[in-house]
Amino acid sequence: MSVKRVATGVNQIGLGGVNAFLLETDDGLVLIDTGFSRSSARIAAAFSSLGRSPSDVRAIIVTHLHGDHTGCLAELKRQSGGEVWMHAADAALVRAGVGGRQMHPGPGLLIHAMAPLLLRGPLPEGVPVPVEHEVGDGEVLPFGDLRAVHTPGHTAGHLALLLPRDGGVLFVGDAASRMTHLGMSPIYEDVAEGRRSLAKLAALDFEIACFSHGRPIVGGADRRFRARWASAG
Repeated sequence: MSVKRVATGVNQIGLGGVNAFLLETDDGLVLIDTGFSRSSARIAAAFSSLGRSPSDVRAIIVTHLHGDHTGCLAELKRQSGGEVWMHAADAALVRAGVGGRQMHPGPGLLIHAMAPLLLRGPLPEGVPVPVEHEVGDGEVLPFGDLRAVHTPGHTAGHLALLLPRDGGVLFVGDAASRMTHLGMSPIYEDVAEGRRSLAKLAALDFEIACFSHGRPIVGGADRRFRARWASAG
């Protein structure tokens, strides 16, 4: 577990292959994603290192339904009492305990070579979890003026989130990754939709980009996105 302050009141929690984020707002703490099912102890340690506890969380925002983002959702909801916010397309499956839809490899020779490993086995099962709030594109959430950006492709209900702080902080989710370099996600429900979503993100203004997989970009992040994806749609 590692905790890194990436912007004012924005903490990245490293969970071994995936990141969650803890936002400090005037309206309370907000947790973005919950890691794997095995991540609860690491998340508790991250809260403790910040002098906080899961009971301080007002809301849990889930970027999408996959198990590396919802693995601890039921447990953290129980611990915190925080209400869950998701896009309707993925919320329906989380409520039903469905862990995902059919995925396909993203573009690139390396990704296609890795595809058998990434896509092997049946679709994962999840644990049914209540989702109190369904979030629409462009909706401003009632904490920190956080704005939801519907970015389908990786999943039909994928959300990115834009925080109007420090020149703009974009929580990319799995719309893109930065494991080795800034690039597309390795797997998608719909690659063409994913490209359109990246063009949508490239039209936004943000200095900092936070990724579920990989290191943040701190400074000029929107220019990096525009250079890669301004014409992707």
